[in-house]
Amino acid sequence: MEVDFFKDLETEIKRILKGFGYPIPSFEELRKQHIRATDAKLSYKHYDIENLVLHFLTVTERRIPIKKWNIHISPQLQNRTEIVNIVSMLSKGIDANSLLSNRIKSRHQNDKYSHDLLRYEWGIYHLHFTKKRSKNLLFAFIHNDDIYLLDILPHQNIKLGIFTWTDPDLIQTLHDNWPHVISGYIYRTGSKESITPEQRKNARENESMTFVTVNDGTEYMPMMGGGFTTNNHLGVAITSSKTFIEKVRKLEQYAINSEQGIKEALNLKLDDKIEVRLFLDSNYKPQVYEVTQKTVLDLLPPNQEPIT
Repeated sequence: MEVDFFKDLETEIKRILKGFGYPIPSFEELRKQHIRATDAKLSYKHYDIENLVLHFLTVTERRIPIKKWNIHISPQLQNRTEIVNIVSMLSKGIDANSLLSNRIKSRHQNDKYSHDLLRYEWGIYHLHFTKKRSKNLLFAFIHNDDIYLLDILPHQNIKLGIFTWTDPDLIQTLHDNWPHVISGYIYRTGSKESITPEQRKNARENESMTFVTVNDGTEYMPMMGGGFTTNNHLGVAITSSKTFIEKVRKLEQYAINSEQGIKEALNLKLDDKIEVRLFLDSNYKPQVYEVTQKTVLDLLPPNQEPIT
């Protein structure tokens, strides 16, 4: 039985990105995004595929999952007819990702022209009102099965003094209307810290995140979206990519060690040939199946925790 789950993983990621309509970066392009790509790292067996996984997880984290959402609308948006179509799409489970920034399609997710530090730092998405883009944007926060629609603001324009991506009023809206959603990020109360949107913009450009103090002195930590690293990668994607690679490695080893057990489970003879592959399910989780029998396999050895 030949097994190459990392090749399968590469195929699966490319299949899903193609399905999104997004371009697929080459391994060479991905290497250039890592300023610390030393000889030691380049010699790491799964270096290239881990970079591809990082790109993939960043893209999927930036996307809005396709499901029927519970919609919550802020007072600022009451009676705003502009949001009717988007509310309908989200509540019915219609894919709204075409309304996100086109930068999500970039091959260079940590490039300053492609990343989304508003999403990375505060967990806030911005949607255009049409696929052809719009001057004003709808801002939203996702928590579990709920989407909180915060406000409609103009696209950022530094020349006009409009600092939309670092506007703390977005966090103020969450705090005023749904404080339970972000209560886990409270750093302290009674704070008098004050940072202007322009100062926040400058901090982000210098690869720094800033705490946010709202009107009643509650101060929030800047990790609601998973944070970002010094080279502008989505922090949670960095961590998840390493865990993801380790899961695939374990699954591959389990498969190699379980050939006889797989045949017995499928009521096959010991000399029968089987073909085992890795695939990503609808939640982008690694699963294993036997091709001929079209059967998803549980390869966990006894007394092992499930691989999630």
